[in-house]
Amino acid sequence: MPYPNGWFAVALSRELRPGMVLRRRIRGAEIVLYRTRSGLPRAIRPYCPHLGAHLGVGGRVDGENIVCPFHSFAFDPDGICVRTGYDTPPPKARLDSLHLREINGLLMVWCHHAGAEPDWELPAIPTSEFPTPISFSQIIVDHPQEVVENAVDLGHIASVHRYRHAQVREQMRVEGTRMSIGPAVQRSVPILGTFDVDFDVEAHGLGYIYVQARIPRVRMSALVQMCATPVDPTHVEIRFTAASRIGRAPVRDGSPMRASRALTLALARSFWRDIRLDFPVWENKIYVARPRLAQGDGPITAYRRWAAQFYPPTADPSAPALESTSPGTPPAAAVHQPKGGTL
Repeated sequence: MPYPNGWFAVALSRELRPGMVLRRRIRGAEIVLYRTRSGLPRAIRPYCPHLGAHLGVGGRVDGENIVCPFHSFAFDPDGICVRTGYDTPPPKARLDSLHLREINGLLMVWCHHAGAEPDWELPAIPTSEFPTPISFSQIIVDHPQEVVENAVDLGHIASVHRYRHAQVREQMRVEGTRMSIGPAVQRSVPILGTFDVDFDVEAHGLGYIYVQARIPRVRMSALVQMCATPVDPTHVEIRFTAASRIGRAPVRDGSPMRASRALTLALARSFWRDIRLDFPVWENKIYVARPRLAQGDGPITAYRRWAAQFYPPTADPSAPALESTSPGTPPAAAVHQPKGGTL
């Protein structure tokens, strides 16, 4: 299947402290992230326009500028060369900057097959109502569309995750690049017995999902974010964050927040273990373009119709699997835009 367009996570916000430079891969290409001393995050293509040095290998942040390790040419946050290493007038040179958003504790980069500007944004979610989340990541063999499809695949919930009585509490709804669904399940655990779990799931494009889960019986809520970033044609990096709370939105410095922090520490690994149960299936399955669906599967066909909007017009993500193995044309170098380029 081809690369989808949209916003994709390249790091957690807390991974990129002021003055840091990070290397990341996305859609078969390498990018460089850095944060200026005042805290501005930036994403750029890695090579210096002077003589091609890699800014992620020995490059450094000097105040608000990133400095090339080869000849000490400095580039400001807009990517413009403002200084050479020789105290001579800088050339008319510019870095290829990428559209980057810092939102919900994540750094998200815009990708588009034709280099188009972003035409939609990610929503801010109520992370302040929860403790600092616990995060996990893993690179697996998969595709972003398959990861998001899991959210509407009700049939696997019992067989893979051992939940019971899976049903749709809120029907799947689509609004432009947003898709939502509200499943409900039952779970049985030792001591606590059987309890109901309600989920509110939202996907924004094929790279970002967030889930609010509630267990009314014990007044517990959880906020989960999961991002699927295409690293290359056959691999995605799953980034997962989870935070839990007891009761309503707790006072930030009060005892309810301390209890919620303890709950987050206790449950986050359990949430991650539950997600990882899907990985062996994802890594070894094929994409069946015309599945023989049965009652109880969930709205998979409607989901795939919604997902089709994120592909180039010539791409056909519903084509038979053996005809869909090509990743498509590698993304061409984007012409720099003042507000950022795209992959």
